[in-house]
Amino acid sequence: MRCKICSLPDSQWEDDDLDDHLLTAHRDEQPAIRAVYTDRYDRLFEDGDPIVDPEAEADADDPSDGERRADIPGTSSDPPAEDDPDPPTDAEFDVDFEDSYGKKWFMIGVGGAGNNILDAVLLRRDTLRRNNENRALIWEGGLAGYGILNTNIAELEQTYYAQEERGYSRQQLMMNAIIGQGAHGYQGMGRRWDHGKKVMERDFEDGRNPFRERWDMDPQTLQDAQAIMFIHSVTKGTGCGSTPVLAQKIREEVLNDDYVISKALLSSVVIPSEGGNDGMSGGKARVNGVVGLARMSAAVDAIVPFDNERLEAAGADITPRIDGLQEYNPPHYADLNRPLVAFLEAFTMSSTPQFVKQDASMSIHGDVFDVADSFRPVEDKYPLDLDADHRPAVILAPVLGRARGETINRSQLETLVSNALYQNRLAKFDPETAWGGTFLLYGPERKMEEVSRLVSDGVARDILASEDFLDAANQPGTESIDIHVEQLVTPDLDDVYLWGTLWNPRMPSLERMYDHAKNIKEGNSQQAENLRAVWQDVEPLFSCLGRENMA
Repeated sequence: MRCKICSLPDSQWEDDDLDDHLLTAHRDEQPAIRAVYTDRYDRLFEDGDPIVDPEAEADADDPSDGERRADIPGTSSDPPAEDDPDPPTDAEFDVDFEDSYGKKWFMIGVGGAGNNILDAVLLRRDTLRRNNENRALIWEGGLAGYGILNTNIAELEQTYYAQEERGYSRQQLMMNAIIGQGAHGYQGMGRRWDHGKKVMERDFEDGRNPFRERWDMDPQTLQDAQAIMFIHSVTKGTGCGSTPVLAQKIREEVLNDDYVISKALLSSVVIPSEGGNDGMSGGKARVNGVVGLARMSAAVDAIVPFDNERLEAAGADITPRIDGLQEYNPPHYADLNRPLVAFLEAFTMSSTPQFVKQDASMSIHGDVFDVADSFRPVEDKYPLDLDADHRPAVILAPVLGRARGETINRSQLETLVSNALYQNRLAKFDPETAWGGTFLLYGPERKMEEVSRLVSDGVARDILASEDFLDAANQPGTESIDIHVEQLVTPDLDDVYLWGTLWNPRMPSLERMYDHAKNIKEGNSQQAENLRAVWQDVEPLFSCLGRENMA
């Protein structure tokens, strides 16, 4: 257990339990105690004075006298759920799941879309655990921590995170997951990104820090993770407006500024599709998309855009089992989120093996890479006149393909590459315009033996670099097209998969969004004024897309 005020674990307290710790270490911080531990404050203080005997309270909280109440329901101190027979244990995997240091992600789902996707991730993890699948280790070893945030209390109440993972009441959600507490009516932002921006800023006004004071996301765990992944959309108000502010505040208020190299921040973002209610026929969604991507680009290192149309097209081929998803995700979005979760699972797996000891029951082995290895910063390949104050994030176009054959030879590998880069693109882009890419081939040992030879001999890279795919020989400047291919043997799979991120390709949907927003910017409406205010972040991002913009 950690104190949510000072972030120290109970092993570093001078006291036996949380009540005693609050009374001795934070007695002079009663506003913080009232905000973070409302129920405890009411029984520990009256008119500013303690009303309990710390020794008596410690005896009452002793597990030998009864079940100890957990601060956050659903954490590791809770007993396994009745429908979760024999979940994997730390000893079974030989992994210290309680230690967050160095694990891959701290994931934060912001707004309705982000809440739904994080729910899908947690349900996928729990599906693997309930079925005693060793792949549960991917998430157990890859997630340092996670949390959700929203302005809409009704949406929060409907989440798996609130109902099952944490067991929160509405009042607890108001404290632990609401953006802009006390600054609005706890509904959505009405597709107004500027409103989403304002309510997030309100949480940090006057020296406030909701990470320390009320949100259930531990600052120490944020610092421990390899990287932070924000999950959100840019079509409406909360995800589009709030997430860039959140990312910037995490850099300024939470992360350790003593590090020479800053922690990687990434954004998995759902962009407006060309069809549907939030499609290209809706001008507001396009403007929000441009603003959200541009502002996010100024706050994070890399952005992974997902297009609902492409997720729907890829769904039949890469749809992992996620029990209960239809109950917590709207029906249509449940189907879209399956391939998105499959992509994130492979991304998470790419460095999970470092947490597996040699005698573990799961044996993922092969090449691994950290988050920073999945992309190249824009400044590496952009002309030197790039304004350092407006260095944009790199766009990572997501792909995930699957080969079902019993053997994998060169011809079948070419088919797999085509499946990933064309049929299973999870956003619309042109592979031949990418600056490069990182790829991961993974599958069962019996099939990976031949795949390993194709990777080691350079065949896999040659296929990806060929004129049918990245066309690496055709680029206008002096910079090279970097292509990195890694491999993993993964038990419990029947087929071979190709996961990848392609850096800064041209993306037709983004270009149409940009052209629309540029026209709106010349007008005299409030929307035009808002666009002009952020345009210094728009141009750097959109001017980097496409191979012709490399040095």
